[in-house]
Amino acid sequence: MKLKKLLAAGLASLMIVGSSMTAMAGMWMQYGGSWFYLNDYGTFTTNQWVGNYYLGPTGAMLTNTWTPDGYFVGADGKWIPNAASGDVNNSLSHIGTYLWAYTKSSNGSVVNAYYTDTRQVSINNDKSLTVIQTTNGVVGATSQVSFLGTNQYVSVINGLKYSFPSSIELVITDNQGTEMHYAKIS
Repeated sequence: MKLKKLLAAGLASLMIVGSSMTAMAGMWMQYGGSWFYLNDYGTFTTNQWVGNYYLGPTGAMLTNTWTPDGYFVGADGKWIPNAASGDVNNSLSHIGTYLWAYTKSSNGSVVNAYYTDTRQVSINNDKSLTVIQTTNGVVGATSQVSFLGTNQYVSVINGLKYSFPSSIELVITDNQGTEMHYAKIS
């Protein structure tokens, strides 16, 4: 009887200790707008790939840039295969911030910009672009624009056409032919 009580007490002790220990498993965490990967040892992964995502020297997932080993990751941090190929590489040149300069209506009249309107352009792993509008410092609409052909994109939401006639210009055209012209500032 004493042996049974002793075994039961020992088993109960092991169960209590075992339940207080947790197994570490790798997991993604977001902090301050960046993504980090907490590895199985409870530390942040740095300077290496986790799946299709590269974590830089601080542990933050890299976005819209080339990794140290020569691969490109898009706006979502995912590796973009064949980034050096023609159209994808050309799309990479569109990454940046554009400032509204003027609007040209379909009848040819021009109106200069009268408030600050910027478009932050980043690339996704399927050659599409993400465009974030900021007006007078307030973040507004985010648009997903699909690749049509070299330097040509279309919004999947409202049908606006996005074109990049040069390496420093973005033109957004609506269905009536009005063009908003933006100059690349970074």
